[in-house]
Amino acid sequence: MMRKLGVAAGFALLAPHTANPQSAGDLAFTNVTVIDVAGGKLVPGMTVVIGGGRILSVSAEPIQQAKSLRVIDASGKYLIPGLWDMHVHAAMPGIDAQFLPLLVANGVTGVREMFSRMDWLKASRERIAHGSFPGPTLIGSGHILDGVPQIWPGSVGVSDAASARRAVDSLAGAGADFIKVYSRLSPEAFFAAGREAKAKGLAFAGHIPLLVHAADASDSGMKSVEHLTQVLAGCEAMEDQIIADLAAAVAARGWDAAGGLGRANTRRWLASYDPERCRRLAQVFVKNGTWMVPTIQVLHSTAYLDDPALATDPRLKYIPANFKQSWDPKTDFRFRMLTPNDWAGRKAVYAKLLEIVTLLHQEGVLFLAGTDLSNPFIYPGFSLHDELAALVSAGLTPAEALRTATLNPAIYFAATDTLGTVAPGKRADLVLLDANPLDDIHNTTAIAAVVVRGRLYDRKAIQQILKQKEQP
Repeated sequence: MMRKLGVAAGFALLAPHTANPQSAGDLAFTNVTVIDVAGGKLVPGMTVVIGGGRILSVSAEPIQQAKSLRVIDASGKYLIPGLWDMHVHAAMPGIDAQFLPLLVANGVTGVREMFSRMDWLKASRERIAHGSFPGPTLIGSGHILDGVPQIWPGSVGVSDAASARRAVDSLAGAGADFIKVYSRLSPEAFFAAGREAKAKGLAFAGHIPLLVHAADASDSGMKSVEHLTQVLAGCEAMEDQIIADLAAAVAARGWDAAGGLGRANTRRWLASYDPERCRRLAQVFVKNGTWMVPTIQVLHSTAYLDDPALATDPRLKYIPANFKQSWDPKTDFRFRMLTPNDWAGRKAVYAKLLEIVTLLHQEGVLFLAGTDLSNPFIYPGFSLHDELAALVSAGLTPAEALRTATLNPAIYFAATDTLGTVAPGKRADLVLLDANPLDDIHNTTAIAAVVVRGRLYDRKAIQQILKQKEQP
């Protein structure tokens, strides 16, 4: 169960209605081809009328021009629901004003914020609502719930079931939309946090902790798994031995020892990969409705961070200098100890993870598109389009990939009454494209206009945002 979307988020999602729209509209797209994302079909010759922040009608009938109605002839264009990036880190002081408008310029009208203090999250929402800058809807967890010592400053470290329950209660009381769990939680603390989250009516999602079996995490009700954490281990015949060895290393010498053990054994553990075991794990995910957010873009960038070609990306002009400096693997605490052999191992793991994405999809596992924005060489909004293309390369059809950023988030949030398709009564979060994304998923980048909560950003406004956000 998840807290009703829009209550904690600060942008109330109005209940659907069927009022006849045409005299009350603010904006209309005429002669547009609507993309039916559920069916993967084109619906040509439509008029879509928007008013009061929502879609009032989708019809082949002509409309009567009214003074208050702005009519845009969208002949030759395609209308899709607004895109969701389901894994970002952007609601932070200073960086929100840089990254959130760029998300909008790229057609991203909603995000799941995976690590931010609740006061920062609320401040970003208020600034968007007050018009300080354009921004998507923000659904957030507040701070991360991790073990001891926690990986990231600002996370809450818990050591046992009781402290895990207290941390969940505190987050729930502060208005978190869900609970994010992380890699160093002990099995005892992880399962206690999950039970407490469910008791509070909140989903829990994030990293499967290093010492927890992937199937057990799914069976416990974990709603989504980020970055395929522990999924590779769950596909290996050595899974039980791997987790036992890691637990022993942590108990004897701490978490750094566990990292060293993993790097030393990468090839040996990979050699125990068993596709049949992986299929059985996929069936557990399907049975439990566990969603995957593979974040292929960050899996790639953190496997190839030793490649200087990454630093030639022209989109770096949108990244503040302090971020670019922090993306140097020689200074990032997660990567600075890596040897050339370690980097080769990371690339081998990345290749296997892509194989696993394909297998999970073939078995019917549910997917959501996410980028892990703020991590190295992930670009606000731009990288979501890269993620959709990567999902197609992994075996999804363009329609299936498009659903991972439109209809699937609506299903995940239990908000299909307001999000996910172009239909009357839905939120007016839309992207107008110059080309058909069902022909080629790269066409999601051919953006002619974006509508966020009923507000139109036309091509000129989008270009203005992009120009304003270029860094000196």
